[in-house]
Amino acid sequence: MKRKIYCLAVSFGLIVASCGSPEKMKEAADQIKVTCTPEVLEARGGTVKAKITVAFPEKYFHPKAVLEMLPVVKYANGEVAGTVKVLQGEKIKDNNTVIMQKTGGSYTQDLTFDFTDDMKVATLEIRPTLIVKDQRLQFPNDIKAADGVIATYKLAEVEVKPVTHEDAYTKTTESTKEAEIKFIINQAAVRSSEINKEDVKLLEKFIVDALKDEKQTVKEVKISSYASPDGATSLNEKLSNNRGKSSNDALSAYLKKSKVSVGKDLVSVRHTAEDWEGFKTLLSASNIQDKELVLRVLSMYSDSEVREREIKNIAAVYKVIADEILPDLRRSKLLATVEVANLTDDEIKALVESDSIGQLDVEQIIYAAEKLYANDENVKIKLYKSADKFSDVRTYNNLGAIYLAKKSADEAKTALDAALAINGSDAKVKNNAGYVALLQGNLTETGKLLAEAGLDEGKAGLAYIAIGKGEYDQAQTLINGSKSINEALVLLLNNKVEDAAAVLKNLTSAKAYYLKAVVGARQNNEDDVLSNLNKAFEKDASLKEASKKDAEFAAFWQKIQ
Repeated sequence: MKRKIYCLAVSFGLIVASCGSPEKMKEAADQIKVTCTPEVLEARGGTVKAKITVAFPEKYFHPKAVLEMLPVVKYANGEVAGTVKVLQGEKIKDNNTVIMQKTGGSYTQDLTFDFTDDMKVATLEIRPTLIVKDQRLQFPNDIKAADGVIATYKLAEVEVKPVTHEDAYTKTTESTKEAEIKFIINQAAVRSSEINKEDVKLLEKFIVDALKDEKQTVKEVKISSYASPDGATSLNEKLSNNRGKSSNDALSAYLKKSKVSVGKDLVSVRHTAEDWEGFKTLLSASNIQDKELVLRVLSMYSDSEVREREIKNIAAVYKVIADEILPDLRRSKLLATVEVANLTDDEIKALVESDSIGQLDVEQIIYAAEKLYANDENVKIKLYKSADKFSDVRTYNNLGAIYLAKKSADEAKTALDAALAINGSDAKVKNNAGYVALLQGNLTETGKLLAEAGLDEGKAGLAYIAIGKGEYDQAQTLINGSKSINEALVLLLNNKVEDAAAVLKNLTSAKAYYLKAVVGARQNNEDDVLSNLNKAFEKDASLKEASKKDAEFAAFWQKIQ
């Protein structure tokens, strides 16, 4: 009697491949179950990562079959293939993953694809190829694993944070002039030879010129008179006092002759009976033999008479001191301080607006640019370009900052290269040069310069780089509290949707409304999605086409008008 063999399909409709040829596996392709994490692919740091699990039911996999499973990201303009996974039936003698006929089986695979913008509307699919002996049999259809690709990180905004140098301009400046009148031992009269010395004459002229100039004010004239620390203290007290008076009289006579008005409190006179501090200073600077011994005496005794006696006991040294040190201590020191009023704001503006910028010094130029014409870009550029002759790092840096704010990378680079040539270690210049590199797409140089600069303003650029690398936690740390588009974006990328919404609340740019729409999509709030997208389109029409390819809005594509 012939045996009858029946191939029975189990209740859930499996075609039992083992009852026929391996080709039957193609007809049962819909029984292969593919799951993917995440269900919608997302790009991060320029790559798309996913984990797929592929499961085969009982009695599906033919014992003599070999199956290649090729993951493919498919999009409108092409596809990108991943690493093929090779499976085999239990009767194939090879080293591939075995799927048992009786029990079925599964495998998992981690996938990584380089992301391109074309992948924004894409699917991840598995392309099975059955190999039977020498034949390669393609399955009728690829098996879909996931949709994608969300590329929200690409919305990161290039934020430029230039920094400028400040001026050192002051409305007034002080200048001083010193002179010295020497006296003969035990005398207080001012000799004509002393009053006619060059330093005294220059000081007198300095005072008179200031008193005659309405833009100058003589703040004070100090006369400090001294006696050398030899002889009786009472005599030295009288001598130093009289030397101060005679010096004042000599100066007053000159000023009176010059016919200038002098306030009664302009000149102050003080005297020091015995100038031990001056003595110590001159002795320390001298080459006198055994001076250390004398200095030790000064440190040991504070009483003037004891000091003098002990020094005189060093007979050989004292003779040299009497000849070389003491004469210079019998003196009056004259110090005049004059305050000069610099140009007023109106005077500076008048020079700028009459094309007389060349009369301004570098401090006035920076002051005018940053304070008086802070909101007039054209005048600021004109001011800084006029400052080439000063070769000042600040003017080149600040000019570069203006161009950076306009995102004019080439012009900014020219200015900042000049600044770097003057001072390559200046933190503000490095910060700005880093942002030039960012605008030019050189992220390696950007990161290097901004990190070296170490300024808070550089954090925005470093955060942009971190977002691009997929380092969202680092980016969030860098710009936390900035209330910027990128802070909202990185909060979204870290799935902190409510926090992102809070940052976006007061932002009204096109991209801000677009991100508000993303928040709405993640909260499945259709009204928020559509209303915010319409506001974004009003400000930037190009976002409309972008939204129709943005996987964040896949559920709403049919309703985006």
